[in-house]
Amino acid sequence: MVDDEPVLRESLRDWLYNAGYQVEAVADGGEALKAIEEQDFGVAIFDLKLPGEKNGIEVLGEASAHKAGLQGIIITAYPSWETAVESMKLGAVDYLSKPFSPEKLEELVEKALVPSEAKA
Repeated sequence: MVDDEPVLRESLRDWLYNAGYQVEAVADGGEALKAIEEQDFGVAIFDLKLPGEKNGIEVLGEASAHKAGLQGIIITAYPSWETAVESMKLGAVDYLSKPFSPEKLEELVEKALVPSEAKA
């Protein structure tokens, strides 16, 4: 999970951890890409607006290029059709507008982790 808001990042990390997921939470795209290169993750959650040169969609695109099976979810307080379409084109499996409930995010994570053949 990558989000620059510490309270949200840590709260969601704790929620997902308590739901039984192994979670790593980082504050920016550079940290996220480093973690993705070093470890195997089934799902990555990217905030759209991140500090630094790259936004969450760009980080998703770069991460997906290195890890073909990575499932990405974009979360944002600034939703738009343009960013939703762009994120889906770069491989996002879902796009979630803030505020959202932790239960909704957990549901999307669970859905993203289901093998492709089970979704059909």
